[in-house]
Amino acid sequence: MAVLINLVLAVAAFYLYVVASRRFYRRERPFVGYLGAAVVLDVADALLASFKITPTTTLPGPHVVPWHSALFLVHIAVSTIGMFGFIAVLLVVLIKGQDKPYDRMRTFQYRILLPCWVAGEIIALANSIGKILFKVRIYDYFRF
Repeated sequence: MAVLINLVLAVAAFYLYVVASRRFYRRERPFVGYLGAAVVLDVADALLASFKITPTTTLPGPHVVPWHSALFLVHIAVSTIGMFGFIAVLLVVLIKGQDKPYDRMRTFQYRILLPCWVAGEIIALANSIGKILFKVRIYDYFRF
């Protein structure tokens, strides 16, 4: 059950990012609390998984970061773009205030950042679920 910690954090961040992003795009309030909570959960999940603080499903074979996998690199790239993009959006809104129009930023975060982050997170979740259920790491199937 302990291996589910990262999955729960990822799913909670997923939900909060979607709610916050949608609310910000549609100019609905509150959204800052949702966005702040999503960023905190996402950063916590990334740090806990990266430093192997939380337990993960171990498979036979070498336990190394799959830098040889194109799918892993896509996951890292788009998840990082999304996470740091949302951190930047949160900081801008907190510093400049919520009442500004932010028309381009609203569109950018909803049409670019959210899909980037979601794509990266779906890859990570598919890998985690594959490891738990099928004892297979999908990153090994997309090598270069």
